[in-house]
Amino acid sequence: MEPMLSAVFQRAGAAAERLVRRFMPDPFALVLLLTLVSLVLGVALIPDAAGAPPRTVLGRTSEVVSLWTSGFGNAEILKFGFQIILIVVTGEAIAESPPAQKLLARLTALPKTAPQALLVVTAFAVVSGWVHWGFGLIASALLARAVGRSFRERGIPLHYPLLGTGAYTAMLLWHAGLTASAPLLMNTQKNFVSDVLGEKDAKVPLTETIFAPYNLIACALLIVLVPLLVMAMHPAKADVIEAPAAPAAEDAREPGEAGPTPTTTWKTPAEHLDKRRWLTFLGGALGLSFLVRYLREHGFDLNHNVVNTTFLMLGMLLHDSPVAYARAVKKSAGGVAGVILQFPFYGGILEIMQKCGISDRISHAFVALATAHTLPLFAFAASVVTKSFVPSGAGEWAVEGPPMLRAARALGVPYGKITMSVAYGNMLGNMYQPFWSLPLLGVMGLRAKDIMGYCLILFAVALPILAAALYFG
Repeated sequence: MEPMLSAVFQRAGAAAERLVRRFMPDPFALVLLLTLVSLVLGVALIPDAAGAPPRTVLGRTSEVVSLWTSGFGNAEILKFGFQIILIVVTGEAIAESPPAQKLLARLTALPKTAPQALLVVTAFAVVSGWVHWGFGLIASALLARAVGRSFRERGIPLHYPLLGTGAYTAMLLWHAGLTASAPLLMNTQKNFVSDVLGEKDAKVPLTETIFAPYNLIACALLIVLVPLLVMAMHPAKADVIEAPAAPAAEDAREPGEAGPTPTTTWKTPAEHLDKRRWLTFLGGALGLSFLVRYLREHGFDLNHNVVNTTFLMLGMLLHDSPVAYARAVKKSAGGVAGVILQFPFYGGILEIMQKCGISDRISHAFVALATAHTLPLFAFAASVVTKSFVPSGAGEWAVEGPPMLRAARALGVPYGKITMSVAYGNMLGNMYQPFWSLPLLGVMGLRAKDIMGYCLILFAVALPILAAALYFG
């Protein structure tokens, strides 16, 4: 059974590689394509002012372009984008801290066989990704790389691409976890969705999204099933591709990065402040004290600001000095270039969809096709498809969230259920859209085609589980 199953997975991987290589352009090219589609639809659908004569095509185009560029400065969208940047940067910086590195080293020593290695890496990835997707993605990649190299040195066959797939499952449940973009945004008192819906308060508590019973049950089921499935996909010994050897100088640190030693002498007062632990420890401890007060006053009512502040301060506590933490943040900041570049375009797209009536037309179409029971499934399916064009979970919610919530309001569906429908589709789409695998692939030295075939199998297994949670939850 296993060789036959392995052959199926290998064929799926080859098919996925051909599909991605032929049809998947760069994510920035995708957002530009989506922008052009939005501009064309905007010119065709923008309503004429009441009592005014019909405008020419040139006039309509000029107005739509003006709307598009005005969306680049949407304050709520830009704030949302910066919140996502902080999630990525703080999570990756924590993964680079000495305590996190020690934890990864201990985990690396646990597995003795290939199935055990896949179990440890995948279980760590799917759980840590649920807790914090930025930390989970990078920490899982570092763990998988260390485990792969350890097995190579010990002469134990372990299929490295499948190990990479296990690490990438950090992105499978992220939008149902504690750093989920859409639920955390909807749990913020004022957000851009409130403005789009014309409501002063569209806040949705986390008890209706992340901590809803149907979501917790679905996540728990997948946390158990996914590691077992990844274990079952390990190929025969003859088909194993081992991890590449570690470069000799990879572990070298810059001077001062690991913090002071007992014999360190400081040449200047500035150097003393730069490389002493007490300053970051004191700042981090004071910063985290807010969390105790916040939880006492509000309970476990998380939003982006609370999560980001917590992980920012936690990173300060875990690193050895201000310089070490600054270097870790600088190292992780390269992974957010796509967010910085693309988010203004999502703001422009959102402005066109809102002011030209496109969002209203989409919501009316869903109202006409769906019922209160089936709308979550329609939103889920639409989100899976939209993932092809909008890889970012935050960006997809900015574009797709408002029309879906309008449809939910018309049909009487709870906002929380629709929020999770879009979130489910977005996170499941990571199993065929390789955008967020790029940081992991860079760490592990893999290519998207090495892991995406296995990811398609995970996609097929998770799809009915998530759909059932939405329908029966």
